[in-house]
Amino acid sequence: MKKYVVFDFDGTLTIAKKGSNSWYNIWNYLDALDEDEYLYNKYKNGEFDYNEWVIRCIDSYKTHNLDKSAMKVLANNVNLINDIAEIFQLFNKLNIKIYIMSQGVKNIIDLALKDVLKYISDIQGVELFFDENDIVSGASYKIEDKQDYIQDIIAQENCDPEDILFVGNGQNDETVYKTGVETLCLNADDTDCNNKTFWTNSLETDSLSDILRYVLPDDYELNVDNEIKN
Repeated sequence: MKKYVVFDFDGTLTIAKKGSNSWYNIWNYLDALDEDEYLYNKYKNGEFDYNEWVIRCIDSYKTHNLDKSAMKVLANNVNLINDIAEIFQLFNKLNIKIYIMSQGVKNIIDLALKDVLKYISDIQGVELFFDENDIVSGASYKIEDKQDYIQDIIAQENCDPEDILFVGNGQNDETVYKTGVETLCLNADDTDCNNKTFWTNSLETDSLSDILRYVLPDDYELNVDNEIKN
């Protein structure tokens, strides 16, 4: 049995069209998808690094007067993957710790997950800050590369890589394999889920319950309804 499950958020714990994430949703809310494409292409082409990309996004959000209330509006539009509450509750019952490592907007993630936050040990993402007029004023994040986050968990929990399952769906998840943990590509976005260097296994589903086969041992007899109720 795995002792820790680390999730990406956008497209992994949500049901969304490919390429959609919290950043995209902000740009769409601001009716500025052309700016999103322009900045993202420059970042992907190596014209500036991730930190500079975040700074430029925030600067543009400022010009559009992105306000704090938008976070709640966008969070309310997030469609979480089916059975997330039941599976998180089950993991809690089985003492399996849940972590979320996203490069998405943490404000939106926190609000979207409000009903299951109590089951999550830690959430990492880009946090937006707002001034006294509730207009975006800046942003901060602790970790850029997800493999670094996994290494931190291994050190913090004093556990072995085989105790951890990482669940993601994109190119920015592809370095995690270097930590030695098992990786599951769930509903692939911009990554090749059949690339066995990056992904131990892959899965397409609209229910989080389908990942249980990768968390629990093969001989573990589980009745999800009974496990949660009892």
